Amino acid sequence: MKRFLALLLVLLTLSGCSGFANKDNIINLLSSPKLSQRESEIVESIKAHLGRDIILKYPKQGENVSPVQITDLSGDGTDQAVVLYTAPGQGGNVRMAVLTASDEGWRIDYDSEGYGTEFYKIIFANLDGENGRQIIVGYTFADSSEKILAVYSADDGNIREVEYRSCQDFIVEDVTGDDVSDIVLAGINSDNKHTQLRILSNQGNSALAVVAAKQLSVPNSRVTNIIVSDTDFSDKNAILLDYTDSYFRVYTQAVYYEDYNLKTVLAPDVVQKRWVYDYSLNSKDVDGDGFAETPTVILSDFSSSENLKFMEWTCFLLNEPVRKYYGFGEADSGLYFPLPDEWQNLVSLRYGEDKNIWQVVRISDETVLAQFDLLSTGYSYELEDNQSMASSGTLQVRITFDESVTTDQREYITNGMMYIK
Repeated sequence: MKRFLALLLVLLTLSGCSGFANKDNIINLLSSPKLSQRESEIVESIKAHLGRDIILKYPKQGENVSPVQITDLSGDGTDQAVVLYTAPGQGGNVRMAVLTASDEGWRIDYDSEGYGTEFYKIIFANLDGENGRQIIVGYTFADSSEKILAVYSADDGNIREVEYRSCQDFIVEDVTGDDVSDIVLAGINSDNKHTQLRILSNQGNSALAVVAAKQLSVPNSRVTNIIVSDTDFSDKNAILLDYTDSYFRVYTQAVYYEDYNLKTVLAPDVVQKRWVYDYSLNSKDVDGDGFAETPTVILSDFSSSENLKFMEWTCFLLNEPVRKYYGFGEADSGLYFPLPDEWQNLVSLRYGEDKNIWQVVRISDETVLAQFDLLSTGYSYELEDNQSMASSGTLQVRITFDESVTTDQREYITNGMMYIK
């Protein structure tokens, strides 16, 4: 395993990738996945149908990351396979096939070209309150700048497209409170125009319809995140959005659905920050309690570099906002570490010998309370008594503590590491 990780790092270096491996880098470098016998039979059925080889495609985001998904769309206990792929000579866009298991093998019920060169994400959800589930597909392109939402029904084995919309992003959640999934999407921008947040829902009708909409107050906004969260202000899920403007300002806004309206619980002028990096600084549930927290950059003179930032994560969806974590982030690596609350205003941040060493320094006597070393991937390191190791994916950080840092403080810092890219 160590040799594999070291080889992977070399491959990434030779390929000209900067920084550390992400999912797309790894997928592009490694060979096709090893398929199970059932998955191989499904792929062979498509190849026989087309008369050519196919290349399986991974969605860029979401929980359903496999190019071959086995699910029961009709709700009758029969498996269907949904396959995401491209076929040389069959157009430049990705394709989706739906197959049903039978005694004779896998029967192709649907096979068609999609609306982009990549799959953004794919979701299976009940949108109409019936027994079956729909296929919700997000298509995109290499730069992910635009998404196209398409919804496919699977009534009686008849696969057909029932919805098509361009958008910046979307999620599938029950936000209307009727125990049936809805689609929450952020519309596309026109020059100097305002994006709309829309709720698509089946309210006893035969098709999805916009049941509520709200215009974002910032023109030309780029939506980077849509999630749902518990909130003290409603028994329905709150919808939380992060979006940016052309001046690198990040806004966070939260609403909930009630009586065909979207009511604001967090206005966009409450939480703002400036973020100039090539990834988004988005809200998420950092402590797993069902309530989303929003990151905020703490403006401070106690940092030797703009890339080392004091940050806090606060939940604004409670009756009274509650800060969950105070700490610091190193923007280039995308790593965040919590720090003890009692250290605030008593410590400063600085780089060590190079950009992969970060130090938290007590201001009063220049004592380095904690030093964080971002390590090379694929190697084992011996730890001393005053050291601990934190990791996230392929990233490893060795933390060296001053003797004045308590055991509880060491565990809190080490165990709280987050990757925010």
